[in-house]
Amino acid sequence: MNPSSPVNWYVQGPGIILAALSYVLIARLLLDLTFGLLRDNMVFRALRSLTNPVVRAVGAITPRAVPGPLVTGCAIVWIFAARIALVQVAAAISMRRMMG
Repeated sequence: MNPSSPVNWYVQGPGIILAALSYVLIARLLLDLTFGLLRDNMVFRALRSLTNPVVRAVGAITPRAVPGPLVTGCAIVWIFAARIALVQVAAAISMRRMMG
């Protein structure tokens, strides 16, 4: 099986989306830590609009005492955990196909 072929598109597609989301979350975390409250730029607003659904979902399960940039860091950890789980599921599917 050719690894570059789109045979496992149902694994590759979400993997690419999660990778892009993790990079955007890392950029948001770095900008939050660097500029703090001075983030009223168009780039900052675009990053916030892209990542707010994920950060709000993680913020709903974290305690209210946790500051905003740390909630973004927790979101990055959850996204990385989802990426690891996706790779494990893909490996399990591949092993099942190989076994018959």
